[in-house]
Amino acid sequence: MRASRLLVITAAASVLVGSLMAPNAAVSQEREAAPPSSQQLTGAVRAGGSPVRAATVQLMLAGDAPGTATMLQSAATDAAGSFRMTVPAGVPADAVLYATVTGGIAGKRQLGPDVELAASFGDIRSGRVAINELTTVAAGYSLAQFAVSGSLGGTSPGLQNAALMPRNMVDPRTGQLTKFFQGAPNGSSTEALATFNSLASIVAGCAEKTNDCAAFLDAATDAWGVRPATTWQAMTLLPTNPSGHPLEVMAQVPRKPAYSPVRSEPPAGWYLALKFWGNGRQYNGPGNLAFDSHGRVWANANANWSNNPKKVCPGQDVFLLDPYAPGQPVTGYSGGGLDGSGFGISLDAQERVWVSNFGFTGEFCPIEPTSNSVSLFAPDGTALSPDDGFLDGPISWPQGIKSDANGNIWIANCGDDNVVIYPGGDPSGFAIADATIPSAFDVAQNTEGNVFVTANASSQVYGFDSTGQPLPNSPFGDASLLPMPLGVASDSFGNVWVSNSGVVEIPCEPGGELEVPTDIRLHGSMARVAADGTITRFGGAGMTVPWGIAVDGDDNIWVANFFGERLSHLCGARVETCPSGQIGAEISPTQSGYAFNGLQRNTGVQIDASGNVWLANNWKTVPEARNQYGDGLVVFLGAAAPIGMPLVSTPVQP
Repeated sequence: MRASRLLVITAAASVLVGSLMAPNAAVSQEREAAPPSSQQLTGAVRAGGSPVRAATVQLMLAGDAPGTATMLQSAATDAAGSFRMTVPAGVPADAVLYATVTGGIAGKRQLGPDVELAASFGDIRSGRVAINELTTVAAGYSLAQFAVSGSLGGTSPGLQNAALMPRNMVDPRTGQLTKFFQGAPNGSSTEALATFNSLASIVAGCAEKTNDCAAFLDAATDAWGVRPATTWQAMTLLPTNPSGHPLEVMAQVPRKPAYSPVRSEPPAGWYLALKFWGNGRQYNGPGNLAFDSHGRVWANANANWSNNPKKVCPGQDVFLLDPYAPGQPVTGYSGGGLDGSGFGISLDAQERVWVSNFGFTGEFCPIEPTSNSVSLFAPDGTALSPDDGFLDGPISWPQGIKSDANGNIWIANCGDDNVVIYPGGDPSGFAIADATIPSAFDVAQNTEGNVFVTANASSQVYGFDSTGQPLPNSPFGDASLLPMPLGVASDSFGNVWVSNSGVVEIPCEPGGELEVPTDIRLHGSMARVAADGTITRFGGAGMTVPWGIAVDGDDNIWVANFFGERLSHLCGARVETCPSGQIGAEISPTQSGYAFNGLQRNTGVQIDASGNVWLANNWKTVPEARNQYGDGLVVFLGAAAPIGMPLVSTPVQP
């Protein structure tokens, strides 16, 4: 039987990158005040293009845990498919409301018991709303990680943000597709819209009886054998098992789909992914990302945007995306010594943003990056570091940077082969971990408080206690177990997981250039480094030059690939949350992974509190004469178990 959703609270530095609101047991939250009086919602239900009359609409209040929703009110639709309901005055302002629809007649057809429509209202309390196949798909995928048999519940801010995500695809007032979803960088630019329309057309086909709905529900059965009873339940299960039965799901797209365009061929998996790129000229080679307590997304940038390759110079901005606000605003912040940041970005317990300046730049840029600093920003984007950044310690071509559970900042310096520590976030009191780490790249802390650093040049992982002293038998591994490692992340068992590129040698000196293989058949691997240093290597799941790596709330593993436009998904150490029950087993398809043509060459990957998987499009595969830096962030909706906020204690002085 499938284990319940987990919100892991861990001291892992990799989880600190996504520092988010903890479950209610860890952090008490006061509910926002309820509106002073009741409010009116009016809406319309449509299916197969027709109003649904005599249907039952249930207004639901999401609970504090999956499967714990409460019905607030029930109403029947009139001949025009319209309904009116009252939102009680006692409903908290931050509560999540949604609605489900069953029964009724669309046109001349009675909707069967397997047809259930839904819509996420989120924070909407009054005015007009719409419920149809489009709202059903958008809500199901966005809220998948908070559903049990279609009943929703969860903690803040993950649940609240998940309830707002559908608005990036469908207008909750009209039930129509948004301009954001229909246009670049989405729309015809990627396969997401065709996938979405295919799913909505399947739901419409169930309503119109133009497909075999029972066969669709069979195909939507999850990896633990849970078969959805309705179309709404199916939309909450498909994101959690997207590659389970892709051909069988595709077979139920009606020949005359209600929504177009639809897919012409089945996907590698029935996942939905959206792309965010701001105004199209903001992100330029984002390397990694992190989340604040509101679920907003901070990302660094390798270079400044330019359509002239001679003017592609070191990135001098860090970007904040709010994917849940109207217009998906992306705000850039500069200063503080930002200078071509690479892979390093992290939030500390005060939600300050730390960025390491690797010094990326274009071949013809007249500016020579310094590659010797770290930048710091307040939660509001104000630069807190000097104009040249923090230069304390032998900072040299820094990459990974992490705030540990004690508030210390660990900086992996690829150029000086070391790790510099800012105790409690104080650069002036810097210390150096006692080891030489060839091409130090990324940092993670396990639940025992020990810190692990990947050494790209020596194909090893170095372990330290919380004060920077080497662990017994460190370094761990060799080229047979950890070939050219890059990213590292930790789980709730004390393991750290490493992505092994197999081919990428990081250049960490002036004039150095990243040597990128041209053979995309080159596959990498990942490895588990246990708390005692024992290493086990795993392959498959579509891994092709792995770079970033993340652990979700079920302790399963997600890998960003620098080749092949795919995301990889593998089982972690919590076997009860793994379909096969085997550590390291592949979940995404062997050959393709979760392939998506909106991806480019990806480096960073992180999981948020809503169960979304975010990736950084770092580099394009384009002719050398053009700007090759990647152009935005991609999010796979509802695919991973949400991540919780780690506990923070008093800083330890190294």
